[in-house]
Amino acid sequence: MCLHRLIQIFLLLVTVEGYTQNVNIDSIVSAKVEKMTIDEKISMIGGYKGIYLRGFEKFGIPEIKMSDGPMGIKNNGKATAFPASIAMAATWNPELIQQVGKVIGDEAKSKKIGILLAPGVNIYRVPHNGRNFEYYGEDPYLSSSTVVSFVKGVQGEGVIATVKHFAANNEDYDRHRVSSNIDTRTLYEIYFPPFKAAIQEGGALAVMTSYNPVNGVHAPESSYLINDVLKKEWGFKGFVMSDWISLYTTNAVNAGLDLEMPNPDFMNSKNIIPLINNGVVTESTINDKVFRIIKSCYSTGLYNNATHDTIVDWGKHDQISIDVAREGMVLLKNDNSILPIQSKKIKKVALIGLYVFNTPHSGGGAARVEPYKKVDLFNAILNEAGKKVKIETLLTDSLKIDTFIKNESPDLNEKIASYDLVIICTGFNERSEGEGHDRPFQLPAEENKLIEKVSGINGNTAVIVLSGSGIEMPWINKVKALLYAWFPGQAGSVAAAEILFGKVNPSGKLPISIEKLWKNNAAYETYDTSHAILNAKPLFSLYGEEHMVFNMPYKEGIFTGYRHYDRYQIQPQFEFGFGLSYSNFTISDMKLSKELIKGDDRLIVSVKVKNSSDRKGKETVQLYIHDIESSLIRPVKELKAFKKVELNAGEEKVVELEISKKELSFYNPDLKKWVCEDGKFEALIGNSSRNITCRKEFNYQN
Repeated sequence: MCLHRLIQIFLLLVTVEGYTQNVNIDSIVSAKVEKMTIDEKISMIGGYKGIYLRGFEKFGIPEIKMSDGPMGIKNNGKATAFPASIAMAATWNPELIQQVGKVIGDEAKSKKIGILLAPGVNIYRVPHNGRNFEYYGEDPYLSSSTVVSFVKGVQGEGVIATVKHFAANNEDYDRHRVSSNIDTRTLYEIYFPPFKAAIQEGGALAVMTSYNPVNGVHAPESSYLINDVLKKEWGFKGFVMSDWISLYTTNAVNAGLDLEMPNPDFMNSKNIIPLINNGVVTESTINDKVFRIIKSCYSTGLYNNATHDTIVDWGKHDQISIDVAREGMVLLKNDNSILPIQSKKIKKVALIGLYVFNTPHSGGGAARVEPYKKVDLFNAILNEAGKKVKIETLLTDSLKIDTFIKNESPDLNEKIASYDLVIICTGFNERSEGEGHDRPFQLPAEENKLIEKVSGINGNTAVIVLSGSGIEMPWINKVKALLYAWFPGQAGSVAAAEILFGKVNPSGKLPISIEKLWKNNAAYETYDTSHAILNAKPLFSLYGEEHMVFNMPYKEGIFTGYRHYDRYQIQPQFEFGFGLSYSNFTISDMKLSKELIKGDDRLIVSVKVKNSSDRKGKETVQLYIHDIESSLIRPVKELKAFKKVELNAGEEKVVELEISKKELSFYNPDLKKWVCEDGKFEALIGNSSRNITCRKEFNYQN
């Protein structure tokens, strides 16, 4: 057996979570780089055929294909369409999300795809951003926990995960021109943590920069973001690629960008050779880029075709997709326990709304995966109802809805009133919410009017919302139940039906705060919503063109999401971490392992969680930290640990959560480092950011 083949076998055998532990790998990669001419090296740092890394057969380097995205493999044949990333975060179940990453990686392998352009981890700042559904919500800790699991799942299958969009891509309509102007502390405490966790804890091997400028400099051309933060401070050893057609100058070469996608419009020999000859760029800079790309692929096993032999278990993948939808949907209201539907009380149900039949499974854009199978809400509910509950449909198209809203029809009103339960399916779809545009905080006016009128006729009205962000709810006090289903993936309707009929006990918790009014949001005064209108044409005309930059100051600083509502004592419509169950849980008997922690000691916080109902269910215990006295202003509380636990009827369990110096620290911009000050802290435990049931003080000493 030849030496080359022995090396290949050895590399495969010692792979741990997709990253080969091999002391000789640097020398192997360096040898390949040294054999390349300068033109060959430069050709490696530009995209190839639109969505490939260039290969060189003579160096044993095959071309490597990429694919979106965060909810499944896009545009490469049959693929599982998973629930939106925000629904994944709403599960508060990192172990389940690692399974999602694993099966997406598995499908990527089966299609000879070596680089997944996912996950996305931009923080939810406002409800208007059309790509919120691709991300993990408003909290950096929850986002970090979720992304680490996703990355480990993907890369454990020998596929490179690409964490995007670095950084602060929090609006999408005018993403090329609007600069996210953010102070250093806010970057480090709110917008950087998920990226840092993905790299340092998840081991992510690729990062994609964002379209937007950050503090006036386009992200792929920002030496601060790429060289200083990613590579030097965080020790990132992988490679950094641009988002598609997002460069404007050759500044990206020295700024640390390693790969221009999808084509080398700026990072090419014609531009770079003169810069090398004039001493502006060094050849060692180019060598480092090529080294990073080749090493990432080599160490993941992408240069060995054997790693791509796989048979997809489609049934298993579909089941995981359903499991995410089951655990991610959030029951926000359930007056008089109208849900689950019980055939003894509810005999006849009406389904109303545009999405009863054409149920959206995803938002639009690069993340949208065309499902190979899909079940609409009508058929899912009909199947779950069986023969015990009669299911009928009314007002399921725009014309009939418009006529109903504008005209009085005593016969139709009487029919609506005759149902034991009316379920209205509303929200957005891939055309009204997605990449390249913002969307309104309000539902379409006709949808709100429909809910208002129907709930006024029939007091037993439930609403299912399909969306990737929060919405205004002027009708919330008129409806009995509200199920937030997000964009639930190819089988999400099945999960919704199971929750409605009680086959599944809802356990999702909000990864966002939903404000009552847009003016309550922390970014209200600085975020331009003039283009946040339905079906606005995406602004794509600036690709590769010089343009003005407009500044969007993040004046709220670290006080975004629940941090803002806590600080100003504003009651949101539904708070971060909130979600109902058909079970009743109590959290009590909080204990601390010690009252003083020193240095790198760890504090164990324990509570008893009891299911006091007659139904098995899952509850999420959330631990927040309050710094009682600090040299810099800090949030009232911040999420620092959580655990989802399943309990049988009447069962009680002890749940332990761990806190260390890291969770007590804040970023001091003057010292340019994370600081944990001596003093008194308070540990707060509850099942949402507002429902705190236990609290105890402790001290920290360096």
